[in-house]
Amino acid sequence: MRRRHAPQPLAALVATLLGIAAAHGAPAPPAGDFISVYEKPATADYDIYYEELERRHFLESVAAELNRVLVLPAPVTLKTAECGHSTTSWSPDSRTVTVCYEFLDAVLAIAGESAATQPRAEQLFSGAVTFALLREVGEALTGLYTLPVPNGAGVAGDEFAAITLASAERSGDPSAAAAIEFFDAALAKPDSGFEYLETHHFDRSRLETVACILYGNAPTNHLASLERGIVPKSRAPGCAEEVVALATRWDRFLKAHTRASAPPGPGSHR
Repeated sequence: MRRRHAPQPLAALVATLLGIAAAHGAPAPPAGDFISVYEKPATADYDIYYEELERRHFLESVAAELNRVLVLPAPVTLKTAECGHSTTSWSPDSRTVTVCYEFLDAVLAIAGESAATQPRAEQLFSGAVTFALLREVGEALTGLYTLPVPNGAGVAGDEFAAITLASAERSGDPSAAAAIEFFDAALAKPDSGFEYLETHHFDRSRLETVACILYGNAPTNHLASLERGIVPKSRAPGCAEEVVALATRWDRFLKAHTRASAPPGPGSHR
């Protein structure tokens, strides 16, 4: 019997954030949906993030991909800013997803300490930032569309990020495994001051669920999660069913909010 694959709930939604950012001159997004803002930091040490992301049209590219697929009931701003905290956030009042420069700085430090090589550190950085931004977008969609998520908006954000990375991974993108490796390393450094973990209540249990989704989607890419015990061996056999059920639910959630021109998700396969 062939293993079932997860449906791609947002076909071609994201290649990976840093991969998208490499495309200069992003197309103008459809009016009224995701827009981008770069706030210049007051701290000079963060200028490099501000300048590089703006130069590469990072947020414009992400917004363009999201706008190509989704229709929102109101505009949402994707923003980079100096926040005073090493985290990311979604504000329903201002309808703003914020990636803090302090978060980028902390991720870069942990990735550099945890990876054996510079190229791997860059992959960990990319994976962590990709996951975190998609997680905030997922929480935003949960509130904007009033989705009936069973475990709360925070967990739903994790799920959205995981299934979107799973879809990208099937096209060869490495961000999924890098994100798991990064957060495993971050959780092993409780004194690092990385505030994302606390502000998002992201603990070993939450990492296990995300890792199970990704393992169920592509087991051979995530053997390290099994070997390190991130996904318990007792849970691993059911992860394929978990990802299929989860992605099918998100397909149903978003079906009424996708653009007519967006590629349809292919559904489950046997």
